[in-house]
Amino acid sequence: MNKNVGADKDKFTISCYGIELPFEWYSMEYILKELGNSKLYFKNVVKMEKATNEKIKKYYKENEENLGENNRFFIYIKFFNVNGKNYGIVAGKTNYTNPDLLFDSRNGEKDNRYARIFLNNLSGAEWSETIVIVNHESSASEYADNQAALFIECYLQRKFNLLDS
Repeated sequence: MNKNVGADKDKFTISCYGIELPFEWYSMEYILKELGNSKLYFKNVVKMEKATNEKIKKYYKENEENLGENNRFFIYIKFFNVNGKNYGIVAGKTNYTNPDLLFDSRNGEKDNRYARIFLNNLSGAEWSETIVIVNHESSASEYADNQAALFIECYLQRKFNLLDS
């Protein structure tokens, strides 16, 4: 179960294959505040509620010119909700033209994604439908765009103790 370790984060245990490890998950508010303080590193940060693949595509079409040429990839942070509070759990990279965000549990199916294992095992926990999109500056090519997104994904995973997708 969770133990409060501060206003910005709580401690949870992930049990997987007979091993239990403690994780500190940061609140959505804290993550948004920290990303707001990091504006020099990112083009922009967008909080998207009730995120769906169609809503992401619509956002891209409406903002394609502002995002810049060759900005096909973006980084996202997914959250989980427990007891009315949202915590960051996953940072991943996908593309605007065919985003692959899923909020399913695959409960009962064999799945090796630690976020799903954790959510399936924690009573009362569920995916939040709110995501945070992190965009980077325009890239010279699709390859550079992909690499920039991967680099930021790695950074966010480490900064906020997030799992990979």
